[in-house]
Amino acid sequence: DQQIALGTATGPYQPAERTFRITRRVLERLAQVHGLSVGIITKSPLIARDVDVLTRLAERSRVTVLISLISVDALLVRKLEARSPVPAVRLGALEKLARAGIHAGVLIAPVLPGITDDVPHLEALMRAAKDAGAAFARADPLRLYPPIRRRFLPVIEQEFPALLARYERAFDVRGFVTKEYAAALNRR
Repeated sequence: DQQIALGTATGPYQPAERTFRITRRVLERLAQVHGLSVGIITKSPLIARDVDVLTRLAERSRVTVLISLISVDALLVRKLEARSPVPAVRLGALEKLARAGIHAGVLIAPVLPGITDDVPHLEALMRAAKDAGAAFARADPLRLYPPIRRRFLPVIEQEFPALLARYERAFDVRGFVTKEYAAALNRR
């Protein structure tokens, strides 16, 4: 199996994709090959436009689509991911992919301590994903690598000031949460 991942560093469905269709052309080329393992991570509902190509690709290769979503709370998502598509639109894309037989689910990432990591929050997101036909759900905790830390902590300070000290303590120098927190999140 040749493994190919799209969207691990930046989204393959940037706004320019509507015009230039670069990701679509990549998928069309991949659909000509047998025996691949293709994973796609995106926040964009534009992936649903390519359901025809993904279906052809899935006839010859293993395809997995992860729709990234941190919450079903649109106001919260707007605070944390200012220009990202709202949750309902992402879930609609997930539903379209699932109905077409594409192996698709949600990537709950990053899970934010004190903001999106409580059981009611996670249950609401899992329920919405299931209702949209998700085949799976995966959750990954926030990683505060130094460059991300410099950009993200001011957002926490502005939007959730009571959590700032917790965030400053909760991550090691590499940006990873404590083992105890990771284990607790896995249990949830």
